[in-house]
Amino acid sequence: MKSYFYLLFLLSLSLAAQNKGAQKRLYYNLMDNGKQLYAMGKYKLELFPYEEAFDTLVTKRSVINFAKKNHFSDTIPKKNPKLAYPHYYLSYYKKNKETHWQNTMVYFIGKDTDEGKWSFIATISSVTERPSEEIDTEMIRLILDKKVLNENHMGGRSFDFLGRKVMLMDECYWTGVNIVRCPTKGEINWSLHATLAQAQQAIALQKEWAMLIPVPENHTISILTERDITLLFEGKQTRATEVVYNEHYQDPVLKSHHKDHKLIVYFIATVLRGQAISCVISYYDYNERLPDTGLPEFVSQFVRLPKGA
Repeated sequence: MKSYFYLLFLLSLSLAAQNKGAQKRLYYNLMDNGKQLYAMGKYKLELFPYEEAFDTLVTKRSVINFAKKNHFSDTIPKKNPKLAYPHYYLSYYKKNKETHWQNTMVYFIGKDTDEGKWSFIATISSVTERPSEEIDTEMIRLILDKKVLNENHMGGRSFDFLGRKVMLMDECYWTGVNIVRCPTKGEINWSLHATLAQAQQAIALQKEWAMLIPVPENHTISILTERDITLLFEGKQTRATEVVYNEHYQDPVLKSHHKDHKLIVYFIATVLRGQAISCVISYYDYNERLPDTGLPEFVSQFVRLPKGA
């Protein structure tokens, strides 16, 4: 009997450690337009809260009407046995190629709190190698229980990058949960994962997506060079894939007028300060570079290239 209770004790410790690890991977950003955005691993989540009881706001018929209005091919409300809250969900898939799918799950969820009865619409998206209805239910629980760690609140003019404070320059702005764009100084996006293998898969899919993104009319994109390099990422020697893309624009009227710009991208998947991370850092060839790093100022806060690279 003692061994049985000892086993339960070890299991509870293991679950507590997993929950704490999930908390550390969960990012939150309240965008300027009021959207509540979250990211954890391969999942992005957009949340809309309503101060109303679930069974008052949500019915099967209202979910079906939502699906039809938003042109979902699957209009049948479903339930996820792994999710403890009252809910329905709908699924939607977009095929980019045989091994690259965008999955969207729209969850209608109810939760009773000390402040009253609430309902939520959570739109969860992921990119996978095949169609998937998988979500991270722990992510939803942490969000609804308001268990996002303070250091993982993104937005504002500074942010915590795995324990290091990074200041945003005047021109830089947020375009997503954990995406920062600086028009003349580079761009970064990143996500935290439970394992290095998950980070590597995420970076492979993101690299594949770069050649699948729809481009504006009269634009084309092609790969000029691709190579594996060793760079300093947060001061640590790290293997990365460097891809140089050529973005070509031709004037539709004056065919002789055209522009070419090179986009330099570093795809990184590694373990940094004990945490598996996928990270993409990029800049254009016309961006001003610092003389001591050979890289734009914002990019230089994260990576350094070996001499002669």
